[in-house]
Amino acid sequence: MNNLVKVFCHLVFSVLLLSSTNAYAEPQFHDTFETGDLSHSENGVYYGGSTSASVSAVNKLNGSYSLRFLFRAKPVGEDSFAEQRMNYPQTDELWLKFDLYIPSNYYHRNDSPSNNKFLAIYKKDYRYPGFQVNWSLTANGQGGSNIALHRYRNGGEQRILDPEIGRNFLTSSDRGKWINIIARVKAPSSATASDGIMQMWKNGDLVTNETSLDNYGGANENYMDELYLLGWSNSGFTEETIFYLDNLSIDNEPFNRPNPPSGVIVD
Repeated sequence: MNNLVKVFCHLVFSVLLLSSTNAYAEPQFHDTFETGDLSHSENGVYYGGSTSASVSAVNKLNGSYSLRFLFRAKPVGEDSFAEQRMNYPQTDELWLKFDLYIPSNYYHRNDSPSNNKFLAIYKKDYRYPGFQVNWSLTANGQGGSNIALHRYRNGGEQRILDPEIGRNFLTSSDRGKWINIIARVKAPSSATASDGIMQMWKNGDLVTNETSLDNYGGANENYMDELYLLGWSNSGFTEETIFYLDNLSIDNEPFNRPNPPSGVIVD
């Protein structure tokens, strides 16, 4: 009888452990675009406005569909624009993960201003003061891109950060390939704190690692609830340039806990 009890207890413990492990692996939102459109919503996360962005079956990493971003060809001196907005419940920390296809003809023109939006996370409305950060791509002079960090404090833009580890974020070796991106943003804990975070990983490697930011959003403004993927291209593109995005996940904690990306401490 005692042996049966022991076996039963072991089975119960194993089931609970497995359930706990699986719970860690489930993000708040995950979309592989297999609905064929942007109708998917989950736990208060849903798609907002689209500009030159749509679900497509042309190029995908997994399944049958991905999200297509079309940047139209423009002459030097003119900009291009493709963007997908998203809404999510108010939070002070956000994690994103997605796969991104870099076009085989990707070429970042060095046409001042040449900064192009990559990922923006903020308190809506984006046009007004409040918590706001973004990663932007800047020309590296060889057709590739460095990555720079923009952040605001009480509605005013702070000094742009150009980290060494973000240099040559995109190069000719990325053309025609899928890359994996994980991004983490955390708002400062108070108006006087310097514990805001902007981290990004490309294919598992840290490319930005700011963990002591003082980018307080303001009273009743220090949180995030909207974002957009890619966005305005100040450099423009000489040729029609199309990105594809697949396997999009959003959460308020590291993905696949308790094994988060390198450089992250899990409490």
